[in-house]
Amino acid sequence: METRTQETPQFFLTLASTLATVWYSFLDLFKSVPGGAWVLDYIRASHKNDPWRTLLEVLLALLAIRYFLASKYSQDENDKVTLNEREVDDLIDDWEPDPIVPPLRRDERWQLDSIPLIKGGISSHVTVEDPSTGNITTDVLSFACKDYLAMGTNETVKQNSIKEIRAAGVGACGPPNFYGTQDVHVRVCEDLARFLGAEEGIIYGQDFCTPTSVLPCFLKRGDIIIMDGGVNLALQKSALISRCDVEWFNHNDLDHLEEILESLKEDLSEGPLNRRFIVTEGLFENFGDSPDLKRLVEIKNHYKFRLVLDETNSVGTLGANGRGLPEVYGIPRDQIEITIGSMAQALGSSGGYCVGCHDMIYHQILSSNAYVFSASLPSYCAVAASTTIHLLEDSEKSGAVNPYIQPLVENSKYLHQSFRNSLVLKNFLIVRSADYSPVVHLRINPLLRKSLDLPEGYGGPGSVIIKAVKKGHEELYFDARYNTESYILQLIINKCVENKVLLTRTKRVLHHEILPVVPELILHCNSKFSKPELKRAVSVVEQAVTGVLRGLTKSKFAEYAADLEN
Repeated sequence: METRTQETPQFFLTLASTLATVWYSFLDLFKSVPGGAWVLDYIRASHKNDPWRTLLEVLLALLAIRYFLASKYSQDENDKVTLNEREVDDLIDDWEPDPIVPPLRRDERWQLDSIPLIKGGISSHVTVEDPSTGNITTDVLSFACKDYLAMGTNETVKQNSIKEIRAAGVGACGPPNFYGTQDVHVRVCEDLARFLGAEEGIIYGQDFCTPTSVLPCFLKRGDIIIMDGGVNLALQKSALISRCDVEWFNHNDLDHLEEILESLKEDLSEGPLNRRFIVTEGLFENFGDSPDLKRLVEIKNHYKFRLVLDETNSVGTLGANGRGLPEVYGIPRDQIEITIGSMAQALGSSGGYCVGCHDMIYHQILSSNAYVFSASLPSYCAVAASTTIHLLEDSEKSGAVNPYIQPLVENSKYLHQSFRNSLVLKNFLIVRSADYSPVVHLRINPLLRKSLDLPEGYGGPGSVIIKAVKKGHEELYFDARYNTESYILQLIINKCVENKVLLTRTKRVLHHEILPVVPELILHCNSKFSKPELKRAVSVVEQAVTGVLRGLTKSKFAEYAADLEN
């Protein structure tokens, strides 16, 4: 059988020869370019001299370049709808955007209506206007202000602040690292460090942003915080946004703290080296008590942890000269790695601060969000804080309590003992705070709360509120019992205002809190109150409490809840 061989047409042979000649001419030309030979050798070596693979990768690279450079939104011109001006206006009128926040519930409206309006300056005696009725009450004893040493009305502080306002205005107009730092900012940092016995200090424009900026700049994923189960909201948020591992120990229970540290000891010894902090307060904002700082320092040294101490409420109130909890226990400030606090309370100013060693402070200059991105503290506020510190230092007497601190200590003790020993309040309220605290925390008696079927606390781990927050169910953020109990406390406050005594209560938003909360009546003491004024305040509170809480039963509690809904 004869076999016929099909020969390739001469045209294709000629074309292939021409392309090969052009290709090799291109390669020779490319080699003449500096570095060209190296590129060709690299391609041959990496692709094993496979031209098809090289061609495929070139095509993929071109496709990727075209994809990233192309417009993100493309639309066929034929699909576009052209609207006239009237049609556009009609669409805008018909558009109803979703609310940014849930609408205010009817049974929450009372919270806005109950906020008092203070006319004039803030002092121990104020004029109060009821925003819902317009009624004005004059010469009211104010226990709602945290100006414990009355520095906000001190004439020296006021005059120095006015002088600074006339010289530099009312705003710093920029972050500290740009043009927001003035000489008075440097001076107040030096004054804070000297007064508290630290190497160096740094200040922040907002006190709430201080812990939420300081801690995250030292903590990251994999680091660990052991935090007291009663700390304030700012410290709770600082732990949350730092994204580190958080362990909670029972409030002021150092035995439980040691149990947690002992249980973590083996894991921490085997795991990677990380940053480890114990976080607590010098005087707890939510409880009015203090930890055993001496034992706390011993614990943190034994387990090789660092200590963060929030002295917002303790500086200016605790210690013979107001230097806070370390002065009470005679512990050097260098035993506490990070001290943070607010200047908006006993120091009679505004903003926050952090003191400690030089390296810790220096690290915040470029790593702390609030310091880098927020405007500096107004210069007159820095002057006010510095003036307060100088007044405290200049009045120190060896072996004696500072004359600015002494009246506050006496008034706080008198107020606590008066409420604690009151037979009238015995069955209605308990005093949660310690005698040395300038803030008196009054809670409804646990037996009375139990008879009303109220929980030990609202919110907290495992609660409906926390679960709703995790899932974004905003309609479940509301707790009717918490709202009603807070309303009952507000009724007591209203009766007190009628008798010219202004106190306040906890106003904590449940879905912002990580820890459980209990509603409280709160009285902030200061050094300017006289004993007769304190005695009158106790009497007014007794009358108001008995008037509201006497006869309070489950049915009466339900009536209050129903009234709020209507």
